[in-house]
Amino acid sequence: MAERPRLLIAGGTGVFGRILARDLLATTDAALVLAGRDARRAAAACRALDEGERATPLALELGDPDVLGRAAAGCLAVICTAGPFQRLPPGLPSAAVAAGAHWLDIADYAGWVLPLLADHALHERAGAAGLAVMPGLSSTPALSGMLIRRCAERLPEARVGRVTLYIGNRNHKGAGAIASALGAGFADPRPVRLPVGRRLAYRFDSPDAALLREELGLAAEFRVAFEWGVSNWLLATVGPLARRLGAANRIRLARALAAAAAPLSRFGSDVGCVQAQVARQREMVSAALVGCGQRLAILPCALAVEALLRGELPARGVVRSATWLSPAEWIARLEQRGLKCFEGSARR
Repeated sequence: MAERPRLLIAGGTGVFGRILARDLLATTDAALVLAGRDARRAAAACRALDEGERATPLALELGDPDVLGRAAAGCLAVICTAGPFQRLPPGLPSAAVAAGAHWLDIADYAGWVLPLLADHALHERAGAAGLAVMPGLSSTPALSGMLIRRCAERLPEARVGRVTLYIGNRNHKGAGAIASALGAGFADPRPVRLPVGRRLAYRFDSPDAALLREELGLAAEFRVAFEWGVSNWLLATVGPLARRLGAANRIRLARALAAAAAPLSRFGSDVGCVQAQVARQREMVSAALVGCGQRLAILPCALAVEALLRGELPARGVVRSATWLSPAEWIARLEQRGLKCFEGSARR
């Protein structure tokens, strides 16, 4: 029997790492290494998957790229779901490439994604080694960028755009995700009409603003809305304070908020939505994906990993997460995985 390809999931004990691991175990024949700072949590996460030798634990501290490089030896790919990405060393993707592994991550932090996409030296090294480096395989900028492109195909003269991410309350919110949110925004609240109804959405920093301006000439903004208004209010209130804190204190605050929010996560819905809109004068077109909120964040990465395993991802070097598939192919594959796509147009 041929040896299974090995995938190292850095952050595999976290919320998104465990969701991604379950997905990959169900859809691929790969063996997974679930890595986290705490060896006992990593072992418990593997036991919870109940997949025997297909999931093995590893204690791994991501603060040192050389340590990651040694852990990545013999792995087909390193998949990073650890957050917040603001705290990770920028040399981690290079360490994975030096070890002979592809690098994929679910970062939505502009300060992580944009420098990687602009790293021409890394692009050359990875391309020469036959490896791909794919940052931002998450709701944003992968799904958001794809949906904007879908809209731009229908209204090519559009010059303004907006992306809105909606998060249902019945989704466990890990400390890494909360820390990233605290550092990214909660400003300028505006009502937005979504497939799930009219919601108050806050403006966030995101890689989309720079990427869509560069690639499509669009002036685009990114917004986030929560199902419960109290979540919006709390994070909008705490966010300005958190942004004045250092990274270590911000993650401590995020852990406290995650613990406080856990009991409330039993209420509401687990629906998630990413909607893109582009406009020209009084015309507007939209496209949205609706599904389970937390799966939205990992499905772009899962699809890219599956393509790598099947040999269907020919792109090498540093690859933009939204463009390795056409919008139509993106939507077809996502609908096969249970997401629903809604498209529309209106006069403003």
